Amino acid sequence: MQFPPVPLADKTFVTGQANNLYIFPAIGLAIFATRATRVPDELFITAATAVAGQVTRAELGSGLLYPPQSNILQTKIATAVRVCEVIFDRGLAGVQRLADIRAFVEAQLYTLECHDAVRP
Repeated sequence: MQFPPVPLADKTFVTGQANNLYIFPAIGLAIFATRATRVPDELFITAATAVAGQVTRAELGSGLLYPPQSNILQTKIATAVRVCEVIFDRGLAGVQRLADIRAFVEAQLYTLECHDAVRP
C-alpha cells in the first residue's frame, strides 16, 4: 500500500493503485491475447469499470476502493476478459474470437517453470 488509509466523515478508505496494479496489467494481457490493432481510450474505461465492478458491497462498506490484492490474478483475468470482449466487439482483434474468452485469456498467462541447473 503506497498511501495510508484516509479517514473521511465516519469511514476510513483504503487507498490503492488502480493504474499499475489493476488496469495496465489487464489491458496488456488483453492486447497481447487478442493482438489488438489499436488501443482506444474506451479500453481503459472498460478496464476501470471492470475493476470497480469486482468490489463487493461488503468491501466498499469496509473502506476498500479496489478488489483485495490477495486475489489480484483473478481480478486481472476478469478485467482482461471484459477488455477482450470490447476489442472483439469493435473489430480490433488480430485473432478470431473464441467462444470461451476466459479460457482463451487464461491460456495466454505466463507460467514459470524452473528446472534443476545441476544434473544428477
